[in-house]
Amino acid sequence: METGRIPLNMKLGIGIVGSGAIAKVHAACIHAQPNTYLAGILTRNQKNAASIGAEFDTVVFTNPKEFYKQADLDVVCICNESGRHGESITEAIQANKHILCEKPLETSGSKIDLIFDQLKKTSLKLGVVFQNRLNPAYKEFKSAIQSGKLGTILLVNTQINWYRDANYYQSNAWRGTLELDGGAALINQGIHTLDLLLDLMGDVDQVGAKIDTKVHDIEGEDLVVAHLTFKKGSLGTLSAGTCLYPGHPESIAVYGTKGSMVFEGGSIQSCSLPDWKSNAKTNSNQGSKTAKVNSIELHQAVLNDFIHAVLEDRQPLVNIDTARKSVELIQTIYQASNTNQIIKLEQS
Repeated sequence: METGRIPLNMKLGIGIVGSGAIAKVHAACIHAQPNTYLAGILTRNQKNAASIGAEFDTVVFTNPKEFYKQADLDVVCICNESGRHGESITEAIQANKHILCEKPLETSGSKIDLIFDQLKKTSLKLGVVFQNRLNPAYKEFKSAIQSGKLGTILLVNTQINWYRDANYYQSNAWRGTLELDGGAALINQGIHTLDLLLDLMGDVDQVGAKIDTKVHDIEGEDLVVAHLTFKKGSLGTLSAGTCLYPGHPESIAVYGTKGSMVFEGGSIQSCSLPDWKSNAKTNSNQGSKTAKVNSIELHQAVLNDFIHAVLEDRQPLVNIDTARKSVELIQTIYQASNTNQIIKLEQS
């Protein structure tokens, strides 16, 4: 495949690396798109290979070389364990394939830098899945805040007070591990809302935090509190966890000198501005109580954006530079807790 601009009438072959729950979401999205088809799935789980192939009516590979040498493979969706994203992206780059990667892009800024060093030598596209940016209600929330209608933003309270039972971590050995999950509640569950927070408020300047593991038998954290100072001057608070029974919808509450707004569970729950009314459709597929994705609609929107980025030779909605920011913030929160210091965030 020649990289760069591809004819607009071309139907793209998309393969998937990984065979877990999120891989199945991507497979359903690929089947639902009129200009894509599922070219195959690469999995380490040989036990599940036959059932996955039958479920999605596609060929399943356990050998990366065989998977990547397919002539009709244009794009690869990376859906395996977070700590293996980098090695899978390297394989895709070496095979000259465009890449759509599930969050987080990798588990540390240094690993993302290695990806960047390889990617910059090519014309390949790399997009990262942060589907909540495409929620119509979030877009309306962002527009209202950035329009200045709330005045100067003083404070942002962010909560991802979720719950996962013991089986969630026991059912997949990589979950909650430092090597393959990069941590737990913050980098796995909380990263989606942190991405929205950074999209709304811009870069963070300073971080103080405390992480802990209160309930689950895991290496990573199941409880987080942090305080943030944004470069634009606003203050922020954060709480997150996977031990907060029974689990509550994630929220971002923004307070300005002229009013406040609360975005919760994928919709605008309150706004103090007079005569304000939301016209946006609510759409959220995050789960405060379960890891199950309730709707593929937002993932489809991400895939559609990425397909057009490839066909039109432009950057996708979330690229490597944007995706790095949420990982760097999370790593700084971990560092602030481990050192019991307020840390200044050095943006790349």
